Amino acid sequence: YDKVAKENKEYRARIVVNAAGVWGQTIAAMAGCQITMFPAKGSLLIFGHRVNNILINRCRKPANADILVPGDSISLIGTTSTRVPLEECDDMKVTPEEVDILLTEGAKLAPVLAKTRVLRAYAGVRPLVASDDDPTGRNISRGIVLLDHSTRDNVEGFITITGGKLMTYRLMAEWTADLVCKKLGNAKACITATTPLPGSEKKEAIREKKSFAVKALTGRMGTRSENVKVDDEFSRALVCECEGVSVGEIEYALDNFQIDNLVDLRRRTRTGMGTCQGELCSCRAAGLVAKARGCAEKSKEDLRSFLEERYKGMYPTAWGDTLRECQFIQKVYKDICGL
Repeated sequence: YDKVAKENKEYRARIVVNAAGVWGQTIAAMAGCQITMFPAKGSLLIFGHRVNNILINRCRKPANADILVPGDSISLIGTTSTRVPLEECDDMKVTPEEVDILLTEGAKLAPVLAKTRVLRAYAGVRPLVASDDDPTGRNISRGIVLLDHSTRDNVEGFITITGGKLMTYRLMAEWTADLVCKKLGNAKACITATTPLPGSEKKEAIREKKSFAVKALTGRMGTRSENVKVDDEFSRALVCECEGVSVGEIEYALDNFQIDNLVDLRRRTRTGMGTCQGELCSCRAAGLVAKARGCAEKSKEDLRSFLEERYKGMYPTAWGDTLRECQFIQKVYKDICGL
């Protein structure tokens, strides 16, 4: 199903790779193959600023809230682990009990967390392959699972890659590409492990880091930041003050990354991910998307959807400053703007 064109399409290929995470079980079933997934929900909290600059991990058997990870302008504590029904994986919600567990256990790891503002909570589902009756899934291997369905299920031209973790994604891609190439008769070596990711070809971007926006841009895009226009007052103007996202960076993302909604824009630029959670920047960003795509009405609905998505993460942590921020966002957009 093409979500942009809103129509069903059919594609044919010599090899089809099933890389759909926990939903891989459903896709495999369409091809007559059985994979029993163990959907393990993990909830995490994001704090308003960095409280640590190196990763901190509790050296114990896997348990709740045993890893504190710094990233960009925030720190993140995780995770919980609960088995959830496959049919609920499309709509994960963080519970108050999970927030309490993460804060209580997290404060044992880093006491400062007890008095640090929590920006939001979120949850994801680990694509574990079931192998035992562990009710939490903590004892199931997080290892990579690569299945050749021609040898496993006598279904030619079908491969499933699942399991693993974010830090192993490039290795998962390499194993999968190697198997695809083997089936297609391509004996060339995979180069993903030696090829720099886009923007990291050199240690530093050439452009002099003058402003907050340029420093933030360089941190996000590396050498690719040299292609972003920030040489006049308008292009340097900030769309997102919290994360230092400029008009120039937004326009570059819209021109180069096939973005047509605010969520995808957030993933590319971090717009809306800062302390205000989209309160000040989402309307500006929506205006730039509307200008670039010529779709004002669609952008208005996109803005509402984006703010709902931000609210979904703030709701479980809505006390203190986060509650005040949440109420102010609602006042501005709902009561004043009528959104």
